[in-house]
Order: sequence, then structure tokens, then C-alpha cells
Amino acid sequence: MGRVTLAPRMATMQESATLALNARAKQLAAEGRTIYNLTAGELASATPDYIQKAVATKLSLNKYTPVAGLLELRQAIAAHARQFYGLDWIEPTNVVVTAGAKPALYAALLSLIGPGDEVIIPFPAWMTSYRPLVELAGGSVVTVPLADNYDLDVAAIAAKITAKTKAIIINSPQNPTGAVFSRQSVERLARALQGSRIAVVADDIYTKLVYADNFTPVPKAGFERMVIINGFSKSQALTGWRIGYLIADTDIAQATTSLLSHITGNAPLPSQYAGIAAMEHGDQPPRATLKTLKKQRQIVMSGLESAGIKHNIPEGAFYVFLDLRDLADDAAKWCERLLAEAGVALVPGEAFEAPGFARLSFTADEATLTKAMERINQFVAGEKA
Repeated sequence: MGRVTLAPRMATMQESATLALNARAKQLAAEGRTIYNLTAGELASATPDYIQKAVATKLSLNKYTPVAGLLELRQAIAAHARQFYGLDWIEPTNVVVTAGAKPALYAALLSLIGPGDEVIIPFPAWMTSYRPLVELAGGSVVTVPLADNYDLDVAAIAAKITAKTKAIIINSPQNPTGAVFSRQSVERLARALQGSRIAVVADDIYTKLVYADNFTPVPKAGFERMVIINGFSKSQALTGWRIGYLIADTDIAQATTSLLSHITGNAPLPSQYAGIAAMEHGDQPPRATLKTLKKQRQIVMSGLESAGIKHNIPEGAFYVFLDLRDLADDAAKWCERLLAEAGVALVPGEAFEAPGFARLSFTADEATLTKAMERINQFVAGEKA
């Protein structure tokens, strides 16, 4: 059969690095290898019982919903967001429910970004998808390094703003570092953007998984132009259910609804009822979730310190960022050897445009993490011998 010619945009398009590595680790496990997979950006726990029970009564429903989502869900999201963010302008008409947070982000970028527009992204960041989505929308990415403590470097961001700057993507708690940006830095950025036409896209998917006491969500910092991206995947262990949403002014909400009407249509109906059930519980993860994550985080911290691997202390999400520059000239190859020889899978920093680093997800159970850290310690000792 003859081959078709792909569109030029596919010349540089690759599968999400994090999803690809997770799939590779699972494939190796299926082949009989003992693999400690620390790549996945999802909770290991089951979907909460209150969601399973709520959705079980709705499985006979099989019709389309409005593209922007069930009104009941949009009302619940708007009411919750008004309280959580302290933003009284949020109404159901500002909410668009999507099949996961990623389509919400893409639809928002398609609505905002055109050829020649620039999007500033502080990094390391979830560049494995941020960059392709911006470029698919016709824009170009301008990267700005985070400060040494993984906080926003507002002066560096301001220095990169040009007449072409259309948006800035801010993710806090952050993937891949688990860092929580300080209130001072996000408020300083809000002041720097006053009077401009630059939109801040707040990727807030991890805002319910926070260990710091002084957390300030990005949308509370006083930005004049704001798009909020969020969902239930991380807080409610619903990654496979594909249910997210965006919150924006009515022009953007209507534009994204129009786009999605031609791309995905409505989000899965059972997943929308899962979202309603989550909102009835304040979209808070079960109490055991944060308690378990804190224990798992400590296992990883202790193991990395024992191995002599530099790392940050995450204040949110479920990632630790490893600084491997003292251990290897090529961190990506180091991660390949770690997988091949020790059976431990990490995500090399190249996925986040941070060579020399690696991301470790600590969502596996305590026994798995303990064994994985033993393997890492043995591997590091062997590398030094």
C-alpha cells in the first residue's frame, strides 16, 4: 500500500516523553522484568468510593451533553472556584468542561495564540506537552529559567517580555519539581503585568496536593487576564477518566466551546458525574491520600540522601527533581543504565528541557519505593566503584 505524506507539523512532533517512558516501563514489566516504575504522573490509589458509587447509578445514561459540560457540574465548579480563588467574577458561563486538562489547555492556547505570538514558560516545566501545544497553535515558546530555589524569577520573566508576548504559563505546584511558587513572586509578577494584554494561563492541576502551609494559588495573586486550567485527575485519582475544565472570561470560554464542538464534543458523560461527586466533597482528595504521599515523600528523601543524590524538597504534587550533574556527564544515559541494570525507571530531565536532571514520582506504594531506593543506592555505589 502506498504511503501518505504527513503534514509538515508532524516533522518535529513526538509522543509525550513521560507517557512513552511509563509505557516502556510497563512493557518491560509485562516481559517478566522486575521494574520499579517511578515515572507515572498519577496516584496509585483507587478512585474514591464516593465517586464509584455516584457514577454506578448513571451508567444507563448515554446521550450527548452540552459541549461545555453539564450545567450542574459547571455550577459546582464555578461555586467552588469562587470560594477557593476568591474570584467573584466566576460564573457557570466561564466554565468549560473538557476530556482532561490537556484538551482544556490546548483549546485555550488555540483561542489565544496565533502565528508570531510568543508564550513565556518558566522552566524546568512540563515542556513535553507545553511546547508542542503552543507550537500547534502557531506560537513560539520563550523559556525562562526558574530561580535556584525553583521559585519564579520575575525579573528574568520581565526581561523576556516583548510586543509579541501573548501569554505566560504558570504551574504551581509544579511539574517536574513539586515546587510551590512563593506568594511574593506570583504577586510581583501580577504587578509587573498590570496594564498589559498578556494572559496568565494557570495550570492548577496539582493545587489540591500541597504540603506547604503558606500556599497561594496563582489565580489569587491579582492577575488582570487569567485562564485557569484544572481537573480531577490528580486530586481524585481519575487520570484514566479524562475529566478536566478551564475557567476564563466569556469570550475565551465561548471560543474554546466552539473549538471543542469540532474536536472532542463533550467530555465523557460518566466522568462528568464523577466530577459532580468530587465537587460534592469539595474536590479535596481523601484524607488518607496526602498522609500517604507525605510518608512516601519521606522514604524517597531518605533514600536519595543516603545515595548522595542532590534533590529539592517538594512542597506539592508528587515529584522530586534529582540533580545528577555530579554523578553523570549525561543524565539521560544514566537513567537508561539505571533502568537496564537496576530496574528503576525515572524520567530524564530532557523531557522538561533540563538536561542533567531527572524526575522521580513517589506515588508508588511504600514497599515499592523502599525497594526502588535500595536499588538506586546500589546502582550509585556501583557507578562510583
